Amino acid sequence: MNQGERLNIVFIGNRQAGIIGAITALAKGHTITTAVAYNEDLKNVLESLSVEVCGHSVKNERLKAAADQADVLLSVHGREIVKPDLLERTRFGGINAHPYLYKYKGADPVGRAFRDGEYNASVGVHRMVEKVDAGEVLVEEFVDVSDAQSVLDIYNRLYPYYSIAVGKALDIVSKRLREDA
Repeated sequence: MNQGERLNIVFIGNRQAGIIGAITALAKGHTITTAVAYNEDLKNVLESLSVEVCGHSVKNERLKAAADQADVLLSVHGREIVKPDLLERTRFGGINAHPYLYKYKGADPVGRAFRDGEYNASVGVHRMVEKVDAGEVLVEEFVDVSDAQSVLDIYNRLYPYYSIAVGKALDIVSKRLREDA
């Protein structure tokens, strides 16, 4: 990304992965204008970084208004399905970070993978569309977690890959918006 080319992001997230995604976006020089935080830890981190947290739901009117001025909606462990009317408010739509995107779409992908003994773990970022986890995959980072003894072990191995995948996906969004300008 060239200096000064920053994305304005509306953000939705939860727990440690949400914190990692938000910090990655900010570290890359982007601006999170408004956020929905599904837990207190993320809310506290965002507020300490001067990000407006406007509640616990994507149905929040402040988030919708902010989306009208945003380049992209970034979801990292969001807990709600984002409807097309919200996605259409941003220039690029929305992107979502999801573990095991290539194989376990929907809820509890890490738990399902662990129960199935699937240790080719990943964090993917895809464009959000009406059908859950079905949009174009922008990036997917893989890691072998065959030494994992629990779901928590897998998440702990995946956390750095959230940063890598989110960072690369934001670079792709920025490049595409530049090309479309």
